[in-house]
Amino acid sequence: MDKVRDWMSQPPICAPETMTLPEARRLMHKSRIRRLPVLDSAGRLTGIVTEGDINRISASHAHDVREYNLYHRAADLPLRDFMTRPVITVGPDEPIIAVAQLLLLHRISGVPVVEGDRVVGVITESDLFRRMVEREVAAE
Repeated sequence: MDKVRDWMSQPPICAPETMTLPEARRLMHKSRIRRLPVLDSAGRLTGIVTEGDINRISASHAHDVREYNLYHRAADLPLRDFMTRPVITVGPDEPIIAVAQLLLLHRISGVPVVEGDRVVGVITESDLFRRMVEREVAAE
């Protein structure tokens, strides 16, 4: 039975919780990823930020004073101020089918892979699709 460790992307690309929104956007664009596990100063997972989270915040339109101030301060926002927590995670030895079920159940497209208190990888829908296609092509 296939395990998460056989399918996950590694090493994980993570960000400190002090990273700002524009820095996170640049890192994600440069790395061609859509989610960033967020780590505290000790390297422990504290949250996750997705491309959708960043787009929702930075593309906000000003309708009142509070939104106006948020929109114009978006460049100053550290990830800890808008990351999702708690984070759904999986372990590297979990069966791959359990990850697929988890993604479907929670309607998410990827999760960090955690071993102990360290992020060791990320597994996404793209990883699952890529491996499925590789297997089918190899079987032909």
